Amino acid sequence: MGLNQGSQEVLSLIIDLVNKSDISSIKQIVSDILEVIRDEDSSAKDLKDIIERDPPLCARLLKLANSAHYGYAKTISDIQEAIVCIGFDAVKELALNQKVCELFKLENVRHGYSRWKLWKHSSAVAVASKLIYRREFRERGDDIYVAGLLHDIGIIVEDQFFPELFDSSLAIVAEGERNLPDVELEILKINHAMVGQAISEDWGFPDELIQAIGYHHNPADAQKEYQQFVYIVYVANYICQRDKIGYVEVNKRDISGFHKCLDALKISERSLGIIMEDVRAELKKLDELESFG
Repeated sequence: MGLNQGSQEVLSLIIDLVNKSDISSIKQIVSDILEVIRDEDSSAKDLKDIIERDPPLCARLLKLANSAHYGYAKTISDIQEAIVCIGFDAVKELALNQKVCELFKLENVRHGYSRWKLWKHSSAVAVASKLIYRREFRERGDDIYVAGLLHDIGIIVEDQFFPELFDSSLAIVAEGERNLPDVELEILKINHAMVGQAISEDWGFPDELIQAIGYHHNPADAQKEYQQFVYIVYVANYICQRDKIGYVEVNKRDISGFHKCLDALKISERSLGIIMEDVRAELKKLDELESFG
């Protein structure tokens, strides 16, 4: 990251605060689900063992499996059976969404920002990243879904631990002339991408996730071996911001940088248009499933 000593000291303090806070509650389940995602031999039982350690998540999945949405005649009371009914891949995403969503529940709207609007944006970036990866590169996209979901975790951290300074940043961004990452650097001496990268490194996340979270605003600075992964998250973030899904932290978009990423990935705007139609449909489906929470 090329940090000066002052910035490094601030990030070290933040990591300590995060690890003693409710934010750290997502660390274990996200890490465990990532392990299942990355193990080709993982099974419904492996996922069941993780979910059963989180009673609210268990209750939600059982409620969903027994809902009219799935329409099973018999009552489902076993988590493994619920995973089979709902679908292994769907349950992985639902479990991640449920756990990460806990951080975004505070609804305190100011200067056009709220955690709930940020959650909507993060969910959209997760879905868009996954669909781009699957359709354009024939990759499963599980890791990149997590990267999209957590790319703005640094904003939550700033909101929680530096509310007054963060509020000052939001106020400047709301004037419509500047972008949040630049204002954060000026006021906080760090920005949310740097915070997210530091946390994901401390939590031992895979390198491609660390890079995507840390460089989702400046993908050209990512390590070369991870640039495709980072470019996809950048593109997903860009188009979700452009389409004003959830909280928009960027007033001046880097159109040139966006097209450089598209050229490097060999993706057309037309393909992105089709993907965004499906992103909206999937987000609508997620909203319906959230009603069972």
